[in-house]
Amino acid sequence: CALLCTVSHHIAHIPAMSAGSTMQWEPVMGLASGAAPTATFPNCHLLKPVAAQSLWSAPQQSSPLAELRKAVQEEDWERNYEEGLTKMNMRAEWSASEERVSTFRWLASSNAARRVLEIGSFCGAGALALAEAMPADGEVRSLELDPFVVEFGRRFQLKSLAGKKITTTVGPAMPVLQSLAAEANGRRFKAFDLVVIDADKEGMQSYFDLLWSTPGLLSERAVVCVDMTLFKGQPPTRYVKFGFPHRWHSNSGQTEIDTLRAAVQARADLRSFEFGGLLVVTRPEAQL
Repeated sequence: CALLCTVSHHIAHIPAMSAGSTMQWEPVMGLASGAAPTATFPNCHLLKPVAAQSLWSAPQQSSPLAELRKAVQEEDWERNYEEGLTKMNMRAEWSASEERVSTFRWLASSNAARRVLEIGSFCGAGALALAEAMPADGEVRSLELDPFVVEFGRRFQLKSLAGKKITTTVGPAMPVLQSLAAEANGRRFKAFDLVVIDADKEGMQSYFDLLWSTPGLLSERAVVCVDMTLFKGQPPTRYVKFGFPHRWHSNSGQTEIDTLRAAVQARADLRSFEFGGLLVVTRPEAQL
């Protein structure tokens, strides 16, 4: 009797059909048997197809510069020094930050720089940022003391179309600068439009003086930037063991920074200002 009642119930809900029409079934809410399986087993996806939520996401684009900065942050620099791979105990913070990268790009583009000299390159993030902001015929000449960091950054520079603009010389900076100074009077020598000094604090005054005292080494619109960050580029003077690993202590370089700042401010033939940890120096007539 119960079965007959259920069948009668569904028959009562069968819509009337006219000649030539096609019957459209509609599921009956509630439990039933046989008439509408989707009512008995309410699988909603059978009635209203729902777009599947895909787990796929668009690939995130990453630049060689971003990859280089990430690799520098993940590298164990203290261990590299312990194992003798690097000449000094370097830090990931030495690599150009996002703010410094933006500053370099602005300096290169606003000065229309075509030839850049970088004294102290570390892994080359700053050099790559400069190269990317320069025209196709631009050139970045980088000087770096440590061969390990040069090779570390080279593979990322080679991934960038701008990497071909970068030429790196490995070794002490002063002999290379003296060689460039000797070539500056040559007819084929191209003066530098932008110089970044980001090396040892003991030598930065000498580097700075040689640049400004050598005729033809800098262009008339040249900008010289000096990194004023403490504890950067200093060779370790001693180390103290605080458990493991060893930690080395170095001179902060504050005295050398103060001396250079005072010397620049005392010169009437130069104008300077500081921002973003950089001392930026130009000739008074230069536009920036």
